[in-house]
Amino acid sequence: MTFKPPSFFVTTGIFVAATVGTHLAQTVDRPITAVLIYLTGVIIIAVHSGMLAAIMGAVAASGIYNFFLSEPRFEFGVTTVDEAIPLIAFNATALLTGLLVGRLRDSVERARTAQTESAFLLTVSDRLQRALQVKDVEGAMRGLLPSQYIQSVKIFIADGDYYFRPSTGEIELCPMEPLLEDVGTNGKKGAIVLELVGARGPLGIVKFRTTEEYGSQSNLTDLQSVSALLALAIERCLLLEEVAETQLQARSEALKNSLFSSISHDLRTPITVMEAASGALSSPDVDLSQEQRDSLLSSIIEQCHRLDRYTTDLLDVGRIQAGLLPETQTMDLSEIAMSAIRQIRAAHPTLDVRREFSADPAIIAGNPTLIEQAIANLLDNASKFANEDPVTLSVKAANHFVELSITDQGSGIKMADQERVFERFYKGRNEGSKAGSGLGLFIARGFVEACAGMLTVQSPVEGGRGTRFTMRFSPATDAVDERVEVSS
Repeated sequence: MTFKPPSFFVTTGIFVAATVGTHLAQTVDRPITAVLIYLTGVIIIAVHSGMLAAIMGAVAASGIYNFFLSEPRFEFGVTTVDEAIPLIAFNATALLTGLLVGRLRDSVERARTAQTESAFLLTVSDRLQRALQVKDVEGAMRGLLPSQYIQSVKIFIADGDYYFRPSTGEIELCPMEPLLEDVGTNGKKGAIVLELVGARGPLGIVKFRTTEEYGSQSNLTDLQSVSALLALAIERCLLLEEVAETQLQARSEALKNSLFSSISHDLRTPITVMEAASGALSSPDVDLSQEQRDSLLSSIIEQCHRLDRYTTDLLDVGRIQAGLLPETQTMDLSEIAMSAIRQIRAAHPTLDVRREFSADPAIIAGNPTLIEQAIANLLDNASKFANEDPVTLSVKAANHFVELSITDQGSGIKMADQERVFERFYKGRNEGSKAGSGLGLFIARGFVEACAGMLTVQSPVEGGRGTRFTMRFSPATDAVDERVEVSS
């Protein structure tokens, strides 16, 4: 047993005090009291320092009592039965008391250590549960290990013939390099290297860099248990990444199939119209009036515009899917709405847009180009169902949000369709010739959400008719505060 300096001095002090008390009791001819004082000292040592210290104290007390304190002094032995009985009783009682009390104390200490270790491992497990990527596992351990006299932890994942450290991206081509680095620095600090093994086999290694006090502590958490938790967390993150990759591939395949089917359908109509019109204009066998020629040319131009809009929509979908979205900036939503109105009037000159803007500035943080395109898409959608009635565009600012809404007076959207209008390529069942590419509302929501906003639909609005699309954003100051909190 190794005694720590403070414990050794306390144990020695207790023994010396018990010896002095026993000597005083013997001096005044109180042998029973002397024995009880020594026994009390042994019990206190057992409670304080454990079984081994108590047995050592009992043996030492027996020897001192027999040699120095009991008659005849300065020799081991007894001359009468009266001298033998207290000595035998003292020796047996001291040994049994030290053994029992010491064992009880050691059991309590082991239980306390096990409880502390279990609590620490539960804390580690809870912290590791928050890690969603392998690179986050190492960071999740920061702040926990210093209490276990561990300076740092490094995790290296095996990948073929080399190791890489996910938290920093370091790559070690030599398999032994992670093991040898910083081992035995200054001749005092060392490192403990353990293998990370998961359900599917070895994953890599973890290196714990210890402090000088590590080896002298007896109540430290078993690092094998910590490494097992690390392996479990890493394997869980790897599985999550595999699932995410599989889902991404499935979504990509579904999008690809949707794109192919949409392109084959939506591009065929304008191409067919342009082919027929251009064929009629170029054919010498077809006699056309100037009015008919102008009509055919107008249809070709209209179909070209339709193709342009459709290809633009496809590019916007690609930007959303790839996450290639510009940086945000502070802007006035009313000014962006005016730009969107000017843009949509170029395509729909007869569309009547009525504005209802609040007097307070509607300042938000976002990307002007994305928001303008989202508003233009909503106005374009409203123009298809307005039936020459006016479309209302309102902007209002409140304490906790900025809101833009676009309301038409069409027949409305059925409840079953409201859940799906923001899906890619979805078209209402009763839209007929009014249906577009099925991408406008999907793009609008994608752009709004990319600017930390929300886009919702309400139908009917009034009298069983009308549809209202509403964008809602946090004011610019709140949006900036949210981004600061997330980054910190």
